[in-house]
Amino acid sequence: MLSKFILFLRHAFALIRADKLFSAIYIAGTAVAIASAMVVAIVLNIMLADIEPEVNRSRTLYGLNRFYKDSWGDGRQRIQHCSVEAIDSCFRQMKCVELVAAVIPPHEPVAQGFDATDEEKKHTMREVAIMAGNSDMFRLYEYQFLSGRPFSEKEFQDGEYVCVITERVARNIGSESILLNGYKYRVVGIIKTVSFLMSDAVADVYVPYTVDVPEYVPDGKFEESRDISYAGNLYARILLKEGYSYRDFMEEFEPKRLHYEAVMSSKLGEPVHWTPLMHSHLFHKINTYHPDNKENAGLVCVSLLPPILLMLLFLLLPALNLSGLVSNRMEARRPEMGIRKAFGAKRSTLLREVLFENLVLTLCGGLAGWVLSWLIFSILRHNTIFQMLFLDIPMQSAEFGMNIKMFVTPTLFLVVFLCCAVLNLMVALIPAWRSLKNPIVESLNQER
Repeated sequence: MLSKFILFLRHAFALIRADKLFSAIYIAGTAVAIASAMVVAIVLNIMLADIEPEVNRSRTLYGLNRFYKDSWGDGRQRIQHCSVEAIDSCFRQMKCVELVAAVIPPHEPVAQGFDATDEEKKHTMREVAIMAGNSDMFRLYEYQFLSGRPFSEKEFQDGEYVCVITERVARNIGSESILLNGYKYRVVGIIKTVSFLMSDAVADVYVPYTVDVPEYVPDGKFEESRDISYAGNLYARILLKEGYSYRDFMEEFEPKRLHYEAVMSSKLGEPVHWTPLMHSHLFHKINTYHPDNKENAGLVCVSLLPPILLMLLFLLLPALNLSGLVSNRMEARRPEMGIRKAFGAKRSTLLREVLFENLVLTLCGGLAGWVLSWLIFSILRHNTIFQMLFLDIPMQSAEFGMNIKMFVTPTLFLVVFLCCAVLNLMVALIPAWRSLKNPIVESLNQER
């Protein structure tokens, strides 16, 4: 079996060397097709795979909360986020939860518009992206610390003016202390700048949300709440313990939700209704407005259908042109096939050989397409529309960093191979089958 494979491989490379123009056109056409499909696949991989610093995506749940009070009268639930009490009395008390990172992300209005300067006000960075959170966000996300440390739980509880900054901020402002809209923060750690492709973890500065700054009011203080913080500004990012599933979480969470509704209703003197839409990372990125439960499992297929169809379209259009190229080549090889059939070669054997030869060319084109897709990403990185695939708002200081895991994973390798195999079958199968159906005599009489 191995010797036959080696023989096929040698024969394939001999044909590539014999017709360099055909091989070059075939590989170039395949590279363009594969690169187009790979761009879509890489975007999905970057959005969904466990990639540093978002290494816990597969175990993270995200909550989109809707609250309703009878006094509103319109019957519509309003999308609001969690208060400190909701996180402490519900999520943190659950056995299946390892930690809860409560954050106010940069795309929230309260976190926008900050300017960073040094103490002497000689250097300024406009509109830096700030993420306010608790100390658990440094456990959820594995930031690469170049110096220092995360702010501690004690510093968080005491509301100290401390922060963690990226190397870009340290390079432009300084590494001892910075001013954020006039508030002085002591820098306790410097991390490697996070790529905007990691949209949930990216920021320029990370501060405790407990600091006494008017913009950070984690409990919201909505006018209609009468100072009772049933909802707030905090996004709950929940890391499940190993071995626990979304279903386990919901079963444990439901009685705590009902208890929270009862307590808040008692405090407010009117019914409060809390409808949480908990999402796995896939639903968080792909289909935010549907709850991630077993009844909606089919939405995974529906949500992924557009990018899959787009990938197939990118493969199909070049395949039509390459198919004509392969058909002409098979016509030129009809005498060769006739002679081999006259000496006893079976049609199935010749068909496998032709498909294998084209697969070798397709794989060469696939590898070239993989490299080309990286170049396409590099060209698109400054495009605002492309950035909006990952960020809710454009960041002035966003950096397009590329981790090797964004482009080289077992899943992506399998995608490349499947794309090559599908393209190879579409391009080579029909022309080869039609050519090999010809009678031996007709093939031998074919003009060279």
